[in-house]
Amino acid sequence: MAETMRVMWCEKPNEVELRHQDIFELGDEDVLIKVAYTGICPWDVRAFTGLKQSVKFPRVLGHESSGYVAAVGKNVKSFEIGQPVVPDYIVKCGVCKACRTGRENRCINPKFMQFGGGFADYVRIPQKNIYALQPGTSMKAAAFTEPLACVVRGQTGLNLYPGEVELVVGAGPIGLMHMQVARAFGARVIVSDPISERLEKAKTLGADWVINPKEKNLDEYIKETTYGWGVDAAVVTVGSARVVEQTIPLLAPGGRLNIFAGIYPKDEIHVDPNVIHYGEFVITGSADSTPKDFYRALNLIQTKQVNTESLISHLFPLEDLGQGFEVVKNRQGMKVMIEVNGES
Repeated sequence: MAETMRVMWCEKPNEVELRHQDIFELGDEDVLIKVAYTGICPWDVRAFTGLKQSVKFPRVLGHESSGYVAAVGKNVKSFEIGQPVVPDYIVKCGVCKACRTGRENRCINPKFMQFGGGFADYVRIPQKNIYALQPGTSMKAAAFTEPLACVVRGQTGLNLYPGEVELVVGAGPIGLMHMQVARAFGARVIVSDPISERLEKAKTLGADWVINPKEKNLDEYIKETTYGWGVDAAVVTVGSARVVEQTIPLLAPGGRLNIFAGIYPKDEIHVDPNVIHYGEFVITGSADSTPKDFYRALNLIQTKQVNTESLISHLFPLEDLGQGFEVVKNRQGMKVMIEVNGES
């Protein structure tokens, strides 16, 4: 194994360059992963461009990865060299109230990407944060496990019953994963997006209905489709307070709404509380995931109940990470994936 590794170093916002640094030394409980693929998350772009001001620099970004075990600490017995795995980059403390009550995603003392980011040849991850892959699992598909885990958490919170109708607002990679998970939970799904190519993709992946809100009135379409009832659940996957406001009246009595996307710059929503009161609506949000969500997401990928690999529109080598950021920033294509070492 080489003594140094490539990293895409971000000294400060809007600056990224290829550097070489020593490969991590392992602690007794650590696993060294040779990264195969890492997806670009909108969070990465917000951090890189300075919109996420809480992110500290310098750093290596990237947290949606798949890879192979390259080395293990002396207390690691469950993983073997060469084994395909996916890492969870957020290490929960395990002892705070959130962790002890099943809300590890809200851990009070998390360690986030303390062991490097996925836009590098290698990452060092504690063994408790690593998930083994079944033989034959696509490494590109598996790199979606982290964002899919967040989607699973959001969909679980909607408490869907088989046969209910869910509206997914936004047919980007996240929205199309929401649609597939909702269908896996037994719901029928309406997908709304102003880009016709994304609606075609939604139909290919199993959407029951698709609508372009620029061409048809969404409110009238939902009334017609649900015979005046409304949608039992909805998820907003685009960061817009106005879209949240427009979605609430589309809910059926007892409808549930998940505000899934973060909204930047920060904004406010204006809603008549009587609409929520008399409609018995549940308006909620979700962020990050728990180990249980992560495990369930990986299972959905490996059983092919959710097709993630087909969401990739751009594949760049590690050195072209900056170009990948620009594609995501300009909302071009679908999922942008970085091929770090590939399936080698």
